[in-house]
Amino acid sequence: MQKVIEFRGPQSEAVSEPQAAPPAMEPILAVVDSLSRTLDCIKTMCATEPIGPIRDRLETERANLVIGLFVARVAAMRLSSGEQAADVSANSNLPIARRG
Repeated sequence: MQKVIEFRGPQSEAVSEPQAAPPAMEPILAVVDSLSRTLDCIKTMCATEPIGPIRDRLETERANLVIGLFVARVAAMRLSSGEQAADVSANSNLPIARRG
């Protein structure tokens, strides 16, 4: 015989929680745009600033912006591909592709 364990209590609370909505694309695109414009400004400032502590600081900020821009663009790509996958899965007439 199998022993059945019954959990009581918080199970009803976990079931009643609504799922979180996926993030919107517009804020991510706004971040990408802002980071791109800031990066362009820093590139311009680096071109005119002589070698020294100010230019070193600008180069550090430039590197940080490049990393942030990369992360924001990856997030935008993942979100857009997730929306496409949701659209495809909503259409039941399309065959399901399998990896293998």
